[in-house]
Amino acid sequence: MIKKHLLIAVLLFCGLFNTSYSTSALQTFMAPLVSSSLLLDLENRDNHAIAVGERGHIVKFDLAKEPADTTMRVHVKQVPVPTTATLTAITQIEQNYWAVGHDATILQSVNNGDSWSLVYSDVALDRPFLDILFLSPTEGIAVGAYGTFYRTIDGGKTWLPELHASVLSKEDIDYLDSIKNEPEFYQEELAYILPHFNRIRHANGRLMLAGEAGLLALSDDSGSSWQRMDMDYQGSFFDFAQISDNTQLAVGLRGNMFARIDNGNWFFLDTCVTTSLNAIISQDNGAFVVGNDGVILYIDTEQLNYVGRASHNSRTRHANDNCQPHIAVTRLPSNISSSIANGLVFNESLSLVTQEGIKKVVVTN
Repeated sequence: MIKKHLLIAVLLFCGLFNTSYSTSALQTFMAPLVSSSLLLDLENRDNHAIAVGERGHIVKFDLAKEPADTTMRVHVKQVPVPTTATLTAITQIEQNYWAVGHDATILQSVNNGDSWSLVYSDVALDRPFLDILFLSPTEGIAVGAYGTFYRTIDGGKTWLPELHASVLSKEDIDYLDSIKNEPEFYQEELAYILPHFNRIRHANGRLMLAGEAGLLALSDDSGSSWQRMDMDYQGSFFDFAQISDNTQLAVGLRGNMFARIDNGNWFFLDTCVTTSLNAIISQDNGAFVVGNDGVILYIDTEQLNYVGRASHNSRTRHANDNCQPHIAVTRLPSNISSSIANGLVFNESLSLVTQEGIKKVVVTN
């Protein structure tokens, strides 16, 4: 079993939970306290949200019916699922939902999440999928720990692994080039040194990949080849998103945040946060960033484009009492103290999946 701090690399909760068991051969337990269990990702269609999390939990809830008052518990309905593996991510394409998780588990729902079938699992692989993306109803990609990258081109009937050396650093690529005349050894070494892939997104006709060891990469050919970004940072990135037509944002360990405008150079944004930032939630004129310890930040893209790297782009960390965040970064008040994995915006509130279930926060920007 992989190390605890790698179990959910999309979050890197650093010991947030310890799931020492998981199997795709069992039916998930219908938990009476599922509404307060660890949830890791969610999707929304027509005001109906679906969230996934530990022990194979999948829950549905109605965004329109839930109160904005964060002191009230969100009412959820748990859905039976043919696995007890922790589920880390969910996506949708047309009427299909897809969820992935530990034991290289892939689930599919063809009826808006009311029921699920197990389409792929490999316990022997001993690594989790951490994100999934479909480019069309037939082509999808699931990524995860240790460079795990699987693709389907037949609507999820078959999934085949791929190894992508182009995401590696120049030093690693040079090393692999030196052993290319030993094909078997080359493949073994490539599989060994590939980093964790934490997030995959699609925007403006490109794929965007975030991972450990400072990995940010773009692909113009549906992930067949990748261009690795040159970053002054070697820690893990947990999300990489296009937050406006000309602005990209990346977030990761210890409050690290970087931005790029008009395909220029990346620059550091001081957040005055030292906990991990897990996900980017885009909206008009800005984005929310959520992280551990209940952190919620708002990124104003107009301010970011106006001042760019000119304001507080030093990589020097300050004591919290004296820290001044970048002018485009604002920390929002909330009564959440648990780690936040992801979320979505509905009306004037954030619906968040957290260590303690679904939470809601009223936001006005």
